[in-house]
Amino acid sequence: MQKTLSTLTNNWAPSSLSQKVFLAQQVREHEAAAAQPCGFSMYMLMQRAGRGVFGHLKATYPYAHNILVLVGVGNNAGDGYVVATLAKSFGWQVTVAALNPHKVLSGDADTAQQAWIAEGGTIRPWQDIDFKNFDVIVDGILGTGLKGQVRKDASELICALNKTDLPVLSIDVPSGLDSDTGVPLGICVHADCTVTLVAKKQGMHTGQGKTYTGKLIYDDLDIALTFNKIAQPSAYLVSYDQLPKLEKRQANAHKGNFGRLLTLGANAGMPGSLRLTSEAALRTGAALVRAYCHTDSRLSISIGRPELMLTSDGLSAQLAWSTCLAIGPGLGTDKWATKLFNETMAHIESEQKTCVIDADGLNLLAESQHAFSTIFSPKHCVITPHPGEAARLLGCDVPDIEQDRLKAAQSLAKHYNAVCVLKGAGSIISNGEQSWICTDGNPGMATAGMGDTLTGIIAALLAQGMSATDAALYGVCLHGAAADIIAQQYGQRGMLASDLFEPLRVLVNPT
Repeated sequence: MQKTLSTLTNNWAPSSLSQKVFLAQQVREHEAAAAQPCGFSMYMLMQRAGRGVFGHLKATYPYAHNILVLVGVGNNAGDGYVVATLAKSFGWQVTVAALNPHKVLSGDADTAQQAWIAEGGTIRPWQDIDFKNFDVIVDGILGTGLKGQVRKDASELICALNKTDLPVLSIDVPSGLDSDTGVPLGICVHADCTVTLVAKKQGMHTGQGKTYTGKLIYDDLDIALTFNKIAQPSAYLVSYDQLPKLEKRQANAHKGNFGRLLTLGANAGMPGSLRLTSEAALRTGAALVRAYCHTDSRLSISIGRPELMLTSDGLSAQLAWSTCLAIGPGLGTDKWATKLFNETMAHIESEQKTCVIDADGLNLLAESQHAFSTIFSPKHCVITPHPGEAARLLGCDVPDIEQDRLKAAQSLAKHYNAVCVLKGAGSIISNGEQSWICTDGNPGMATAGMGDTLTGIIAALLAQGMSATDAALYGVCLHGAAADIIAQQYGQRGMLASDLFEPLRVLVNPT
């Protein structure tokens, strides 16, 4: 029998700490235990953090020789004092400005402050500083232990910092960012670069967190091996380059080996979405793709792509023909769409076929009163909502979704008994048991039709024999990696969803 794209990842879980993300509390709980076998006290770990940040500061901003270090009162400030002391010893001109210069620090932060003073350093109120007189600003104001909204005094400092045109390097996390969710706690530093320490924090890799973090540099402070043994990640980072290579086709392959995909949508006046979905599926290796659309959309879909089969009637026969389904692109929510959706859901329930549900398919799913947990299975079904669709599916508002994207994706997967792809910056894939954050992709993908293309990619992989989890993982990463190739060649602005078809052909064919 011809081998298809069978499950390759087995719920892919990388072993490297650099491909795992954690909650801030996990890092605080485990860093001392991880440092101890390496012979490091917590102050020694703070010194290593400062040395790491200073090293990355020199490498990232080689022209810098006059820096401003902004500090608060916690361990993040301690790291800042170590950076300042090292920079001064190196011969740079260093100014330290404090949120509260008269505050008596405690523990390791106090030790680091006293080392700075012993080096001849002084501490000035931040209000006395003219920010524009420096090359680079180091943000050591607030760390991952921040609870609740940023207080007024810190808010005023962050606001002033964000008004500067100078590059800002944040220590561990941009001050004011919730590193678990990636949401600003009232206000947040817009960092150009962030050096995160010990382990990666989940909120800095998705949603708003990616914007505030800037370029993210990871430094494990040489305790990765021990930390990795004692801490359980909240999610994994995944990119197409890191996934196992796709299997090559056997020499005697024929089109019947790679599934029969039926795409459903394209209501009157909305042909483009389903065309993108269907052609993306062809480019990802599905050999037999048939589009079921409204009669008014037939001509627009068929022009220029004769390899794509097309139909507008005999739905029950078309559903029976298929081995995999993708429903939603351009579907609409009128009477025609609702009838089509309900018949398709009934077929999925009776036949347990693999499927991808997107766009208006998700909107109709949200409106439906069916107990879909009995219809779907995380082995067979993938849902691909953007935040607006996710909010409708969970009966909440978009800010509720963006407030904790990872939690929202996990909730959707469990509630609908499916694999969920929550689209956006740092798209999240969750099957309810494990979650992944995709590191491929770029802002050029914020354009019409990208989601339709993703639906076709995932559906094609399902049709070729992948499990739903694998198809979602590979599909999201393929989608982002193809867009990264286009961005590298032509730039991000002006990228079209159909531009991804050519790099897709390259990516799905292993060398």
